Amino acid sequence: MITKGKRVISSITYFFLGEYFSDALRTTLTVIIPIIFFFYLGNREAATGIGVGALLISLTDLPDNRFNKFRTALLSLAFFSFTTFLVSQVLDYPIFKALVITFLAFAFSLLSVYGQKMGLIGTMSLIVCAFVMGLHPPRPIYFSGYMLLGGIWYYMISLIQTVIRPYRSLNHAIFECLMASAEFLKAKAKNYDPSIPLDHQQKEIIKLHIRVNQKHELIRNLLLTDRYAMDPENNNGQILLARAGFLIDLYEQLNAVHFDYENVRQTLAGTDVLPLIASLIAELAEEIEALEQQIRSKNNRPSSSKEVSRFLESRVLLIQKLPALTETQTEFVKNVLANVDEISSIIASIRNKQTFTAHHKAGREKIAFPRFLSSDRFALSDHLTLKSPIFRFSLRMAICFLFGFILISQFQDSKYSYWLFLTLVIVARPKFSITWKRNFQRLKGSLGGIVIGLVLVYIIKSPAVLLCTSAICLLGFYAFNRINYTISVLFITPAVILTLGSYHGHFDHIVNARILYTAIGCAIAIMATYLFPIWDSKNLHQKIKEAADASLKYFMIATTESNQGENTARLARKNANLSLSSLSESIESASQEPQQSSTDLKNFYELQVIIYKINAMVTSIFLSGERVNQNFNDQIFNEIHFNLNLSSESSVNRLESNQQSIGEVVGNNALYQKLLIILSLSANLNECYKIS
Repeated sequence: MITKGKRVISSITYFFLGEYFSDALRTTLTVIIPIIFFFYLGNREAATGIGVGALLISLTDLPDNRFNKFRTALLSLAFFSFTTFLVSQVLDYPIFKALVITFLAFAFSLLSVYGQKMGLIGTMSLIVCAFVMGLHPPRPIYFSGYMLLGGIWYYMISLIQTVIRPYRSLNHAIFECLMASAEFLKAKAKNYDPSIPLDHQQKEIIKLHIRVNQKHELIRNLLLTDRYAMDPENNNGQILLARAGFLIDLYEQLNAVHFDYENVRQTLAGTDVLPLIASLIAELAEEIEALEQQIRSKNNRPSSSKEVSRFLESRVLLIQKLPALTETQTEFVKNVLANVDEISSIIASIRNKQTFTAHHKAGREKIAFPRFLSSDRFALSDHLTLKSPIFRFSLRMAICFLFGFILISQFQDSKYSYWLFLTLVIVARPKFSITWKRNFQRLKGSLGGIVIGLVLVYIIKSPAVLLCTSAICLLGFYAFNRINYTISVLFITPAVILTLGSYHGHFDHIVNARILYTAIGCAIAIMATYLFPIWDSKNLHQKIKEAADASLKYFMIATTESNQGENTARLARKNANLSLSSLSESIESASQEPQQSSTDLKNFYELQVIIYKINAMVTSIFLSGERVNQNFNDQIFNEIHFNLNLSSESSVNRLESNQQSIGEVVGNNALYQKLLIILSLSANLNECYKIS
């Protein structure tokens, strides 16, 4: 209980000292300082334009390196300036305004073709459209200039911070990767607890595995695109590059901690080894947590040795049990010990800031980091078809905007009608599941925020205090915007109510408008998902095929003697993990779709678990350093190849007919025993796929 309390306190402390809150504080000050300054000078138009410009453009500023941030700044400023000027010019012509903004809704949504960053810039440009409609500036050219100044002001502060602390975001990403790795390892430890159902535990492990993989992807994008960090003469960059290399090794070892846990529980039943193994792995996770604290600490000193001591004590206790175990039990425990020792060695290397080159064993191929960088280069022409989900979503967004214009034209004119379009941009997503989730989050956050806002208005009578409270709410919005969308809406709603109410009065009118236009926007977004729909449940079979194909390629490269090199095997593992992650997202999305009852999701979950087990077993073979002479074992390889191709013939019958002959070839060799497990898993995959 005390340990749990310490962790809660540590998490709270980290939140207020970490990147999210410090970025939120810097952004909030950057937004409100020019507002206060120009209001003090009596220039309300400049205060509004610069403040709104800084507020909106800040949401395009994601964690990144110097070069990418500068590129994002230029693109954001260009799109925001163009959007502000164009929209402000057509505000007095309702029909022309509707047509122009409807076209922009289509065009800006299509920017997702060029990757996540451009997609975000397109989304924020649409939000700029909504704000310009709401503010209806009397002097469009001046207002466009003020918005541009606000954007320049914000990114000037952000880039200065990045120049002063160039690796801040990267260090934070490394910390979060270690934190996710510790959670992943703790979940692995629970596999040795017979009281915990394995089916439930496997689903949890896969979720955490995907989360760790996403953290690695972020590190790659932050580090490998930073030309300064990758410079061999840059000592700090080389330390971070070494840590990234160690994290790759750590990730592989975490994946390799996988066994047939049902069989393990049966094999070790009646001994007291299972709780010792669980304790050993859990204490290893605590070592990683201690390493997290070292990474995030300002002095970056080595962490306490308490966790290391407990780990070593548990290791000694486990070794002392070996003489009383059978040969099979002993072999398994030795495999576990070898794996956890390697993980402990990697943790020590990161803690002591060793160079990655020194860690590598002689003969190991140096990691070609640039090969692992995901590319955002796409061809627009490939997406100008209804087969493209991005194109279908762009059409849907344009129709939503056009329908929104037609709908509000039937209402009494309101200065807050732009909240309908703002809600559409924020909650409408290509997939039904994400749109539904966003709708629920926005409605829940908005209603909660309205209650908070009304309570504050009732308690606080001073406009100055209300505006200060609004600034605090804005800080809360930024602090939780990348962590929890519901909480961020819970903060921004009272901020809007207090700010607008302080200047315009009529708090009741503001609240009514907020509820009305938010509800209408959410309803339109949900109904529109049936227009050019994107159903993941229809694509699950294709996702299974893609994941199985990636696993097959990983298997063929990582387990055979070839001259393709270590980098090729690592890249194949990355692709297999990404395919599994895509499959997991599709299954999760399909589980929330209206027609999910007609889809056998339980079977798809089972397929997902089988593919994960295959990848983990392949990783275990790859890390062992043993390779198979393919000519010697064509029978095994042909069977696995047959199964992972998801062929139509019954794989179970083939497996049973060849079990004896394969068993004779396999014998007691540990490597071929693993191959036999992969063969059995692939046969199950084939059969489950036919049932789905």
